[in-house]
Amino acid sequence: MKPSRFALVGALTLALAGSATPALAATTPAQVTTGFSGTAYGSYIFNTDKSLTSGPTADSSIGCTGLTGRTNSNTSAALTVPAVGSVGAATTSVKTLLTNAGKRLESKSTIASTNLLGGLVTAGAITSESTAEKNTAGSFSGTNKATIADLKVLGLPVGVNPGANTVLDLKTPLLGSIGKITLNGQKRALVNGVYKVTTTALRVEVLKAGLPGIKIGTDIHLGVTVANLPPAQAGYLSGTGFSTKANLANGLLNSGPTALAYAGCGGGTTSANVAGVSLPALATGGAASTTTSGVLTPQPTVTVTNNIAGLNVLNGLIQVDAIKAETSTTRAAGAATATVTDTSTFTNLRIKGLPAVNASVAPNTVVQVAGLGQVTLHKVSKSSSGINVTMIDVLLSQPIGALPTGSRIQIGYSSSGVGL
Repeated sequence: MKPSRFALVGALTLALAGSATPALAATTPAQVTTGFSGTAYGSYIFNTDKSLTSGPTADSSIGCTGLTGRTNSNTSAALTVPAVGSVGAATTSVKTLLTNAGKRLESKSTIASTNLLGGLVTAGAITSESTAEKNTAGSFSGTNKATIADLKVLGLPVGVNPGANTVLDLKTPLLGSIGKITLNGQKRALVNGVYKVTTTALRVEVLKAGLPGIKIGTDIHLGVTVANLPPAQAGYLSGTGFSTKANLANGLLNSGPTALAYAGCGGGTTSANVAGVSLPALATGGAASTTTSGVLTPQPTVTVTNNIAGLNVLNGLIQVDAIKAETSTTRAAGAATATVTDTSTFTNLRIKGLPAVNASVAPNTVVQVAGLGQVTLHKVSKSSSGINVTMIDVLLSQPIGALPTGSRIQIGYSSSGVGL
């Protein structure tokens, strides 16, 4: 039996209807949701008691954000750290990218050369790379890479591409084992929803006394890169607070930061405190603390508070009974810019020879203080996403202690922001 005309029309109608039904749209790289947070630096050298602090040098970073196409880069000149040795010029960069597969964060660091601990450890160019990626299927992946050219330990050559987390005994003929060296230090992990990738090309830890001028606990990090992918969220929180920090004229870190605390990208609380603050030959202060707090609902908000119980600069040249650096940033849903507040205060501020300057000083007040240099009080800068406050910012007009002319000292710092 031949099919009826009505049956043929019905079949044709069903076929046409089927072909017109849209297929489910495939996920594209642009639709991948994730946040980014990355850091790279050349070197960071310190003692356990922080009597020695050098770096991080050439520090590049991208704070919490959900945006691709972001780039931050930095460079620093070669430096010599007394007793520790020399570290070559450093170049670093951090990038957020949209790729064919998804979204990626790249962090890179390169150091020209190094000579440590009187030649016990020497190397040519040192490179470190960390990448973290999330693809259209929602899967994470990461890579670690470290290369160390012409590496020698106690004069003996070591391969240019060491295996992951290679540990060598730092052993001298006269002192025996005094510490350890870690090459191509790698970490990759998914922690509380945050995918973390970290590479440290070369780390030297001094665990025994005996080397001239080197304390137990001296820790040397070279070629450090970090790439983190936090979960996508309504707003990306950022914040930093500290009590004191000193930078040499060439931009390298000389001291601090003390009582340093960072705000969590997804909220929560953090804190840090010290019994007292000190910038050798320059300033002393009482107990100091930093606290950060953040929430994502009902709207993303972050607050950073640093407190210092008293400060004395150059035997009374500047005195303050108490300093509070406090900022807060919030962003309403759909808002193009964030709302910032500054509740920072001085208590009983005095500057010798300048009686008109007191605790009610206006933000961004600049004064010249004889014997010290240019001093900016309650220094404030704002952007569409946050606010930075430094309660005392000093640019030295003469050398003081280990700080040469042109060095910068920051006292009482709070920064908060909410990014997209």
